[in-house]
Amino acid sequence: MSSALEFDVVILGGGIAGLTCAVGLLDAGLRLAVIERDALLGGRARSWADPTTGDPVHVGPHIVTDCYPNFFRLLERLGTADRVVWEPESLLYTMFDGDRAIELRRSSLPPPVQMLATLRADPALGLLDLASNGGPARVALGLDEQEVLRLDGLDGSAALDALGVRPAMQRRYWQFAAMSILNTPLERVSAGSLLRTFHHAITRDAVRVGFPGVGLGDLFVPGARAAVEAAGHPVWTSTTAAEIVGTDARATGVRLADGRLLRARHVVSTLPPGDLAALLPESWQQRAGLDALRWFSPVPYISVYLWFDRRITARQFWARSYHPDDLNCDFYDYANIYPDWGARPSLVGSNIIDAARVAHWSDAAIVERTREELLENLPAARAATLRHATVHRIPLAVQAPRPGFEARRPPARAPVDGLLLAGDWTRTGLPSSMESAAASGWRAAELVWAHAGRPQALVQPLPSRGRLARVLMAASRVAPWPSRLRRATTRRV
Repeated sequence: MSSALEFDVVILGGGIAGLTCAVGLLDAGLRLAVIERDALLGGRARSWADPTTGDPVHVGPHIVTDCYPNFFRLLERLGTADRVVWEPESLLYTMFDGDRAIELRRSSLPPPVQMLATLRADPALGLLDLASNGGPARVALGLDEQEVLRLDGLDGSAALDALGVRPAMQRRYWQFAAMSILNTPLERVSAGSLLRTFHHAITRDAVRVGFPGVGLGDLFVPGARAAVEAAGHPVWTSTTAAEIVGTDARATGVRLADGRLLRARHVVSTLPPGDLAALLPESWQQRAGLDALRWFSPVPYISVYLWFDRRITARQFWARSYHPDDLNCDFYDYANIYPDWGARPSLVGSNIIDAARVAHWSDAAIVERTREELLENLPAARAATLRHATVHRIPLAVQAPRPGFEARRPPARAPVDGLLLAGDWTRTGLPSSMESAAASGWRAAELVWAHAGRPQALVQPLPSRGRLARVLMAASRVAPWPSRLRRATTRRV
């Protein structure tokens, strides 16, 4: 058998978390290796050229906001931050109810009341509906990590019922938020995850929403790979890890499926939890922080791309108001996003979230239903001819944040020396997202730097909160929870 290859750090996974970690270690003077089992880097943010049209397509359409400091730190390091295309400053998104467009815009009011004017203008909501949102707003403003965990045993619907949120408000915005941000229906999502997301939304002011102006993976994959390889470190794609090896006390490396042994002082896993569990020695799997890996469950989704013979809208992005029988959650017209496309016809991408419910549907049926939903929102598009369509079935959008998720998210430092964890599902204090993935990658790199005795501050703080938000947060932290919510969480302790 050939001798082992020696590294300081082996990174498993070449998505956002893994490549961020590698970039964060480029100046450390360490020997690195990045291992990716797929042929393409990028993980759940990879992109490629459609074989028929040559146009870039992504693993599902994505958005970014200017509240993503860790993701943008990666792009700035790679020189690609200017490839993000931004919506007009005040427009957050458009929600369609049939063919009626409801524009969600931020007002000049400060957080946490910056969206009140938009909500007041929605004809589906009355004053009592808006007022009923005061309960979750008060709880979310005062939320700390302990209270996230206290709420974690409840589902979102039960928590909102206990807080007195009226059904119209739940249907109109909370169901939509649960599906579009957390990828999980309201009745199955952790209330801790849901109200943590609400906390971030109302205490900071996301001024802009943006989209990749190139293939999503092209924002970071070519630059990260080039930087890592230029520094003399291998990036191996189509390479499968068979096991993480080590003693009972520490991880010492990775054995690949082809038999090669990579010895390392640090193994950084950015793999999904189930994949990581399959690589661990059995004795490690019972330790706190690793014992819940098989509990996590992925949310599958389907991304549909439709090429038309003409431009069907001037919008970049829009969403459908929630209905349980709908297929699609949101739509993007890349002809209005890609800056060099000029007058090219529309290329529309969409997301079908929680797609296990339609896994048995044929591609043709999914395309037909997607087009029907598109035409409900844009009746003028009936004159357009569909020239080409593709359906991408993706087994993992995020790990489902069902009740118990927040308590099981592991920290970056695993209970085995030499093993570090990263990924949007780890304990970042953020909803699963590209920002959470990037923050976890920087954090893993920080721990490697610290072990070498040269601490570095790589993780970026979120944007600061406004004065009014800080005052209301302080007041909410001393106010007791509504009695119905206290009773509901007590019953589940």
